[in-house]
Amino acid sequence: MSLVTLPPELRSLCRKLTSTKPEHLPNLLPFLLQDVQRCRGPLSEPLESKSSANGSEAAVLVHKLKTQVTTLLNGRSVQGRFAAVALVKAIIEAGGWQSLSESEPWVRGLLIILQKRGPIVIKELCVVTLTKIYMMIQRYQTLVRQIVTPTLPGFATACIQILKPTATSKAAKAPLSFNDTVFEAFSSLIPLFPTTLRPFAAQIRNVARPYLAPTTSDGQFVPEALQRSSRRLVVRLHMTAAKGGGSDEWAKHLTGLVKDVHNTADQVFRAVQETWESSSGYVRQAADFSLDPTGGGTSPDQLPEWTGVQAGSERIVGLLRFIGESLRCKTKTPVTIPVSSIFDLTRRISSIILRTSATEKSESTQMNAAVGREEKDELWSVFPDVQVAAMRLLSVLAQRLGRNFLPLAQETLDQILRMFDASYRLPEIRSVAFALSNVVLQLCRPSMTKINVDSLTLTIQSCCQDLLGAGGHLRVPRQQATMGLQNGSKSNNGSQNADSFLPSQSDEETLPVILEPEHKTAAEELLVTLFSNLPQQYINSSLRSRMLRTAILCRIKKAQVASVLHPARDKNGRTADAILPYLHQQFPHDEIVEILRFNLRPTGTGAVGDFMDHDDGMGIEYEASVDNPANGSTFDKPFEAAVPDAQGDTVMKNTASEAVVSGHHPVAEVQPSPFSTHQNKRVTKTTEVEAQLTSVNPLKRKTETDDIDVAVSKRVEVVAVDTTVVDHGFASVGTIIESSLGQMIKTGEDADNSDDESVHLQMELDESDDDAEEEEE
Repeated sequence: MSLVTLPPELRSLCRKLTSTKPEHLPNLLPFLLQDVQRCRGPLSEPLESKSSANGSEAAVLVHKLKTQVTTLLNGRSVQGRFAAVALVKAIIEAGGWQSLSESEPWVRGLLIILQKRGPIVIKELCVVTLTKIYMMIQRYQTLVRQIVTPTLPGFATACIQILKPTATSKAAKAPLSFNDTVFEAFSSLIPLFPTTLRPFAAQIRNVARPYLAPTTSDGQFVPEALQRSSRRLVVRLHMTAAKGGGSDEWAKHLTGLVKDVHNTADQVFRAVQETWESSSGYVRQAADFSLDPTGGGTSPDQLPEWTGVQAGSERIVGLLRFIGESLRCKTKTPVTIPVSSIFDLTRRISSIILRTSATEKSESTQMNAAVGREEKDELWSVFPDVQVAAMRLLSVLAQRLGRNFLPLAQETLDQILRMFDASYRLPEIRSVAFALSNVVLQLCRPSMTKINVDSLTLTIQSCCQDLLGAGGHLRVPRQQATMGLQNGSKSNNGSQNADSFLPSQSDEETLPVILEPEHKTAAEELLVTLFSNLPQQYINSSLRSRMLRTAILCRIKKAQVASVLHPARDKNGRTADAILPYLHQQFPHDEIVEILRFNLRPTGTGAVGDFMDHDDGMGIEYEASVDNPANGSTFDKPFEAAVPDAQGDTVMKNTASEAVVSGHHPVAEVQPSPFSTHQNKRVTKTTEVEAQLTSVNPLKRKTETDDIDVAVSKRVEVVAVDTTVVDHGFASVGTIIESSLGQMIKTGEDADNSDDESVHLQMELDESDDDAEEEEE
């Protein structure tokens, strides 16, 4: 029984191609391609399986379809050729080997269209179709000898001719989108057929040269996608080398790129007196200060010429990205990475420190008196882009080497901090610095010292600031009214801002901060790494409080979990209060949080001073609070709880001002614990529990007399407070302390009855004793 079926789309497809004029086929092309995909069975069936009546009819229709496509491909109608090229690609993909074995006429027809004059859009579609055919044929050596070997050189010649027409050719220059398509095609075919494409390596490199590291001196705008595709293509050209020479070609290519960066930097950085000395043997070239910075050349081995600091910085950035692309691309043979040369290059860039108000004069780089002020200002305006490119290169190197990057991790961290301290005001610098620091800190964790952790203060503060701003938790700074008082007299300056004297609502307004997705992701990942990979005992308590506040307000679950798993301990081994209640309140149904809840409950038992002392506590507070407008935060309260305000926003409320001392609990609002299953109950009364617990061994069996003595010694007083606690606030510290000391505060509908019983506990015991004495009498 034959397995060949005859889908109705096959008849419909043949009928549409026959009855529709070629000029109208592009409009029907989406439906035609859909019908081809649904005819995968008949198109991929071998001829010997079509002996049945149903299979014979399918074979006739398939032959008719291919004949109609060939007629359109060789026709004069531009619209018909466009539809035919698209149908060829769809039939090849659906038919597999059966269609590939019969594709030689189509391949030669596509090459003819590619070589003749015509619309560039059809030629671009021909490049895509031929590349797809060559890639599918690569698995079948017989078809490679029959189809690829004779036709691939013609394909490469036609593409190069379109990209770089001769002076006598009347063809117009191809658009940049076509260049991108051709470069991607060559990048896909070179690893598959390196020997066949070896004679065209020099021509391909010459065609791609203007797009590798473009500058403003070139006179054209090169899209970022075209730059990446051209770099990827040139990197893969080392595969076309003779047998055994691919690794040498790759190393030679990378060494040349590093040298080009140094040569360009000699011109661009001439306005500063560099203190860097090369460790790889490079000698700086003297610059001619009578001419503008310039570089490049016209030879095939050089990149295009450039002039000016702006163009020179663009060339450095392009070359650094080119080196990164070389490290990122896969190779067919093992290669040797010149790590020392690349690291020496980034060390040169990081050694230049811009003089700002935050840097000392002795730390900043000295300027060259022979260079004008305009060139110096232009250098400082473009230098952050060079720093970003250098850090991205270090990031690629770290990802490529993996754990082998460990010996360079500490020095890399030093380079990051130098560049970050100089240009952290720019979002681009912060984004790439966060991402690179996240990778490096995971490698440096075993060797981090107190000095290393302290050097990360600015990075940690910037990370928290960006996350709080993106989460809408930064207050608009209050405008200071300028009274214009000087020497006891009022100034008559008429340019004062009159609005500064009016009441302002800035304390209730938030500062909108918009971050790029990769920037926010890098900051969140760095915050998690700061909790999990840094020695927490080396982090300043106020800085850790800022990190905790950021993790809670921005609802970063991974950071909160990491803070719970890596608590801060002092030299005596004491830990601060855990934020597990806040974590459970935000993620009550998360599996990880549930595991932590049952295994790492926050404990509050112990002797006096069992909690760590903090300068500002672990309080959770918004930026620029009204309580302390001088420094923009209120961290002087050890315990804070958050409840929604009338507008629905989360505001912070102090629930207790002291830690537990000798078992006495401060007056605090009792809020529903996030660990309780009855979180929806509304508590209308607050209790103050004052108890003196005696030290009793829990494993010792107590007698009935001991139970009575302990019960009588407890005095429980209940004070009703007219306070209503909302259901959705964070658990107060009073609740946590009560649960940790074993004092159960019962709330609910029978609160009044339980309170009365608690108040008269000792009185009932006394009355029972009196009744017993009367019965004895």
